[in-house]
Amino acid sequence: MQQLGVPEAAIKHGKTTMESDRFIVAVEEAQVTMIDLRNNAAVERKAMKAEAAIMNPGEQRILALRSGVNVQIFNLDTRQKLKSHQLTEPCVYWKWTSNSNLAMVTASAVYHWSLEGDSAPQQVFDRHPSLQNAQIINYRVSQDGKWCVLGGIAPGANGVVNGSMQLYNFEKKLSQPLQGHAAAFAVLKIPGRDDPAQVIVFHEKKHDSPEPPKLYVREVGRTAGPPYGVQPVQIPVPQDGANDFPVSLAIVEKDSLAYMMTRMGYVYVFDAMSAKTVFRNRVTQETVFLSVAQESTGAVFGITVRRGQVFRLQVNNQALIPYVLNTLNDEDLALKLAGRLNLPGAENLQARAFERLLQQGNVAEAARIVAGSGSALRTPATIARFQQIPAQPNQVPPLLQYFSILLETGTLNEQESIEVAKPVLQQQRIPLMEKWLKENKLTSSESLGDLIMPHDTGMALSVYLRAECHGKAIQCFVQRGEYDKIVSYASSVGFQMDYTQMLNQLLFSNPAGALDLAKGL
Repeated sequence: MQQLGVPEAAIKHGKTTMESDRFIVAVEEAQVTMIDLRNNAAVERKAMKAEAAIMNPGEQRILALRSGVNVQIFNLDTRQKLKSHQLTEPCVYWKWTSNSNLAMVTASAVYHWSLEGDSAPQQVFDRHPSLQNAQIINYRVSQDGKWCVLGGIAPGANGVVNGSMQLYNFEKKLSQPLQGHAAAFAVLKIPGRDDPAQVIVFHEKKHDSPEPPKLYVREVGRTAGPPYGVQPVQIPVPQDGANDFPVSLAIVEKDSLAYMMTRMGYVYVFDAMSAKTVFRNRVTQETVFLSVAQESTGAVFGITVRRGQVFRLQVNNQALIPYVLNTLNDEDLALKLAGRLNLPGAENLQARAFERLLQQGNVAEAARIVAGSGSALRTPATIARFQQIPAQPNQVPPLLQYFSILLETGTLNEQESIEVAKPVLQQQRIPLMEKWLKENKLTSSESLGDLIMPHDTGMALSVYLRAECHGKAIQCFVQRGEYDKIVSYASSVGFQMDYTQMLNQLLFSNPAGALDLAKGL
């Protein structure tokens, strides 16, 4: 950032903000500097006096400015002032919790300010006494908008920096104090569960305690059934990091990986499903003060103070599973990561696990191993293995269990689509087949269309069209009496037809159809 002309004094907590993977905003003495990372780090400066500035994470350039108790929001694209307000006490921390809500923290309370309408900021809760003397460094709101966590730091004994957090439930208006430095919410897809789990992932470090920190993963807000959670896992702190502490935690939901940055420049990568540490390394010798996830790629950005080094971290997918196997010696973690992220390197492990689970009679888990193996185990031989398992009374047949788990994770291949169609069509469950086709869960082929044809010509036509089986599609048009569609379809796909022969046949068997066909010529 210094190389782009941003002075050292502006590169620190409170002066520099980054709410998305697009803009870095820094407040200087008489101007606001905006760095657009999606536009080759293009720099734009605007003459604005403010103590702090923060860019909305949405597509529009909506910038909030504050000075003392005065807060203003501008749309830079339309050059409009959207809102302004005078708080009763200064804002000490703020964050966009969504594209439409700005959260502001004062010495005593937390406020939410909606971009919609002309409403003023609304006080949502008071700060917990445990945060009374803390410097606020974090505020997050859950995806369902019913939970939030406020975090701050304060000096402890022997040079240690203590962290305190306040977990708050908006519906019940209840707070739970936590001891730790960083937290974030995420929505995770849990194997074997239909509904996703909304979890809080947080770092816990007891004040003035020699015990090492732990990572917690706890589901919040679930009303039906037991909440998801795992045992807290000890975080491996290096010898030189006794007084180090996290400054941010960013979760990439699509990978279920959590990235924790520390003040000393260490990055920890955790598996958010199990709370296990996947990787730890020091990525910079400088102090890191913020980070933000780039959900589209699974990467995380970080910024260091003073020099303003901007770095981007991302897991090397090709090396991850060999690293977990050979360095961490954790086969269970390697198996789960490979299956969830569809990564190479665990093929032999997956094959052994599949055999073991089948021998144990655990059909569902064996199917999940196959689903996470890419194409390695998704073969006709595997289908045959599930077909050979005897069905138990009053239970779903093993083959259908297998296919239902594959359908949870994506699209069935050509052979799988054919095999799942056979029992479903035999049971005349036409709506289910229609649902799968609409959701693109099946791979269309001529063979699949042929299977469906005796049961539903309209559905078979849809399959033939997707599979580009032009001759079979035209046969469907004929069988359905849709002669008026034949010429336009054949022309659009470049399919050559003998219309003279078809007309001669229709003149005797279906004169009205012959007329419809002739109109298209």
